[in-house]
Amino acid sequence: MEMSSGPSIFIQLTGERDCPEVVVEDESGSMVTVRVPLVLPDDWIADHRQRLQRVMKHWVPLLSA
Repeated sequence: MEMSSGPSIFIQLTGERDCPEVVVEDESGSMVTVRVPLVLPDDWIADHRQRLQRVMKHWVPLLSA
């Protein structure tokens, strides 16, 4: 979520330490950037992609009608 004023938050799948991380940037205020590395289960990304596919399979036909 990028904001024009105030902090922005991003999720990067490959961060500075070659692992997923959450990045919070406050360029307009304090000029501080915080990076929080995440340790996720090995199948986390594949699992969530499958969940997203199930949601899309259910909702897209309903929204197209």
